[in-house]
Amino acid sequence: MIKTLYRNSYLLKQLVKKDIQQRYQGSVLGILWSIIVPVLMLIIYTFVFSEVFQAKWDIDTSDKYQFALVLFCGLSAFNMISEVMNRSTTLIASNTNYVKKVIFPLEILPVVITLSSLFNCVICYAILIAAKIILYKNVSATLYMIFLALIPLIVMAVGLGLLISALSVFLKDVGNIISVLVMVLMYMSPVFFPLSAVPQNFRGLCAANPMTYIIENLRNVVLYGNSLNWEFYGISCLIAMLIFLLGEIVFMRAKEGFADVL
Repeated sequence: MIKTLYRNSYLLKQLVKKDIQQRYQGSVLGILWSIIVPVLMLIIYTFVFSEVFQAKWDIDTSDKYQFALVLFCGLSAFNMISEVMNRSTTLIASNTNYVKKVIFPLEILPVVITLSSLFNCVICYAILIAAKIILYKNVSATLYMIFLALIPLIVMAVGLGLLISALSVFLKDVGNIISVLVMVLMYMSPVFFPLSAVPQNFRGLCAANPMTYIIENLRNVVLYGNSLNWEFYGISCLIAMLIFLLGEIVFMRAKEGFADVL
């Protein structure tokens, strides 16, 4: 897989660029929407989750701005995984022209949508960092660790993309299953609530969700100024690698039959 990406690095770059451009093709504001939408969502979160709803966070919840930043941080990471999972259900079927080309490396398609989603994710975190600077006049001392914190997120996204896109070709119910799974994962992830607020009896459900460790570590380095929780980081990297290996094995074995099914 790594060799394929290296040999086709130029092709990968062009496909990612094309995918990002197609998002805003025909739009008046174009790529500015990737900035406008996250900013609007951050404003909405500030109002809805601080003025209307409350949660037992281990922070000063009277500070509505901090409350919104914590939520936005978790959702930015989850939205990336959600987008990759949902797009993967139709990835191969929507690129049948590539399937019929014998020399085209189909395994780079999940990488393309992952990097495209990462582009939006990075913009969201840039907005989050800018908001923290504007509101609190400071930046997290451990912010440089965000690059490490994002690695398991990226690896897991590619693995899920490989796995889901391969299965979707042969099992038409995968799309419906993924829609439900994404919703379940969102409410099992510490996006709208802190991990500490989960009753001990149910904490195992959150522990089974790899996004829990990734989100907690991103908040540590981006917002709280803490170092990575290395136990969480090790678990998230291990799970991400297992998902990636499973996805790669399934995809490489299944891709020979794509042309017959499509």
